[in-house]
Amino acid sequence: MLLTALAPNQPAYIDRVDWAAMSDSDGKRLRELGLCEGASIELLHRAGLLGWLLSRLGIRRRGAHACRVGRMIVAMRATHAAAIEVRTGADDEAGAA
Repeated sequence: MLLTALAPNQPAYIDRVDWAAMSDSDGKRLRELGLCEGASIELLHRAGLLGWLLSRLGIRRRGAHACRVGRMIVAMRATHAAAIEVRTGADDEAGAA
């Protein structure tokens, strides 16, 4: 699933990042902040009331996203969040059964 579809406060791990979907400088900045395959990530919230309202309406690709990556809190654009595929612990357990 994409990071934009992840429920807030649900721990997940980064499976894949589409680095081509962002500029080289943005990709470099996110890598320096610890965003890489296998890193733990948790969506904390989407920006402001508009982000909350849009998420309630099922529109998840607008506004900034605040995420915990490892032990650091990182804010990123929604387009960058849409380029990140994540997996949750529940998905791993279901796949193993």
